[in-house]
Amino acid sequence: MNISIPPIKKPSNTCVTCRARKVRCDGTRDVCQNCSRLGFTCSYDDSVPHHHHLNSASPAGGMISSGTAASDALNIHVVAAHPPRRRVRQACQTCHSRKAKCSGTMPKCDRCRTHGLNCVYRPSKRARTSTTPGAATRDSLAGDTSGSRDGYLSDQSRSLSDIAENGALATLRHLPPPEETLILKTFENFFRHIHHIPLFSFLHQASLMQRYHSGSMDRALLLSLIGITSLLTDLGHGAREYGNRCVSVAERLILRDLDRPTVLKIQALVLIIKHRIFCRRFSDAFMLTGLASRFAAALRLNHEIPKLCFLAQESRRRLMWSLFMIDIGMAAGHPDFTLWAHRPNMIDLKLPCNERNFEYDLPETTEALAPPPMLPDGTLPPLSDNVGFLALHVRIQWIRSKILAFTKSFVTSRPQGADLQSLPRRCEELQADLDAFEQRLPGPFRWTSQNLKLRAYHPRLCVFLMTHIWWRQCHCDLYRIALVGRRESLSKRAIAMLDPAFVRRCREQCYEHAKAMADMFAEVTLDKGVPVSDLDLPVCVYQCANTLYYTLAAYPDEFNLSPAGVTEMANNCLKIVKKSAPGPAAAAIVSYLPLLVCRDETCIYIDTLVYS
Repeated sequence: MNISIPPIKKPSNTCVTCRARKVRCDGTRDVCQNCSRLGFTCSYDDSVPHHHHLNSASPAGGMISSGTAASDALNIHVVAAHPPRRRVRQACQTCHSRKAKCSGTMPKCDRCRTHGLNCVYRPSKRARTSTTPGAATRDSLAGDTSGSRDGYLSDQSRSLSDIAENGALATLRHLPPPEETLILKTFENFFRHIHHIPLFSFLHQASLMQRYHSGSMDRALLLSLIGITSLLTDLGHGAREYGNRCVSVAERLILRDLDRPTVLKIQALVLIIKHRIFCRRFSDAFMLTGLASRFAAALRLNHEIPKLCFLAQESRRRLMWSLFMIDIGMAAGHPDFTLWAHRPNMIDLKLPCNERNFEYDLPETTEALAPPPMLPDGTLPPLSDNVGFLALHVRIQWIRSKILAFTKSFVTSRPQGADLQSLPRRCEELQADLDAFEQRLPGPFRWTSQNLKLRAYHPRLCVFLMTHIWWRQCHCDLYRIALVGRRESLSKRAIAMLDPAFVRRCREQCYEHAKAMADMFAEVTLDKGVPVSDLDLPVCVYQCANTLYYTLAAYPDEFNLSPAGVTEMANNCLKIVKKSAPGPAAAAIVSYLPLLVCRDETCIYIDTLVYS
């Protein structure tokens, strides 16, 4: 009888951890090389109790209870079944291109953080295929508006810096790069329809195109250009939503690199600020204006640098004057809100040259912000040929800032007695600045029907129109201080203490210049040459209609006004707003205009939230 002896089972040379990971184990005792390299718990380690040693003696000679041994055995099998992941999901593009080990940490890997490199992760296939354009838009907009009503993160959200930065990186990854056709159409539309707006005139077309074709175009500037152009012009289906995302990404790119200010970043910030203003995100624009001003001060943008070429100097000048005008609009006469308007002496720059010299790189010297003094014979010096409408626009904005600063400080000081008696004299001084501005204009620069027709279809119609509109609006801003019941005026008791002739003159000046603006709007719409404009035009239109309705309600007999006549002028105002400035802010002003309703002797009006 043959008794077969069962073969002795060959002992396994694979530890429990390697078996769970499904990798080859070298069987090295006491710890295999895989577990030693990765820091895992190895079942070969004698210092760790295992499930097959439930009743074995401990190294100390004692007996380990079955419950404790079973618990230890369960722990090691849980670790073996689900070992911590040591390999990264993907390497960043910098480490991948250099075949270097990447830690895979977000938002920057250890290697890029140590060497100060730009760390960018390629989006996964799942993210590229599953993310639809609509979903990506919602994600980016949610990232823009989460935290508070203005689009700023709350303090609690700001404390979670890693989560916020990871969300920003996710938005960056979800934004597809702009196509070549979209970029070229952006350049074409910007320089054809938008560049003539005074605040956007700092970009030189030939230099910008050369920089783009050479591959040295700043990404934040390019994205902000796409954003502002898609908002003000038609770049195709879905371009406006894509442009909004581009502006958000450009803003994040700048905010992530605050320690290296550049002129290109300031240019991008100006475009972003104006985009936020057009979209009624005034808090964002207000804060970004402070950042752009800090950048400008750090780069000494408010001082001349003679060693630079003319194009670089002129571009820097125009950029600084754009910040100056934005600051005037943001402050609206309040000294607490201004950064440059209350101290123009800190801007040691000449005014911008005319467009021809800037376009063709023809060096010329222009005037300073303050006009030259009178000649010995008491006449005003003629305007330099190198001074164009952009320089005049900057100067009239400066005059307006002085008017707003004076009127608002005078009203808030609650003047009495002698202070009230000095009001006519101070108004005469500011009126002299306005008169000198108008008297120095050469014939081709004055507002006439012929000059308007010559510019009806020219890109420079906007700056021509707005310079004359602001000159009219300055009179309304100055003299409304004595209009009873206006938000910007003195109290009724204080106005009663003023000279009645001065009060009557204030009413006349406000009405005459408001009516002149309405006639200008009608003339522009009649010629069908309404240009794409800044938000300044809708603001002036609203103030014009506001003054007309106020005069109709308070003094209809004095100016022989009828509701039909004022309504006709207001309709002309409404037409030009609808044709000129797109965007939510302009749309809000359009919605306010029908609310200017006169009832008995009270004019019900709603003031806009911008530019006071």
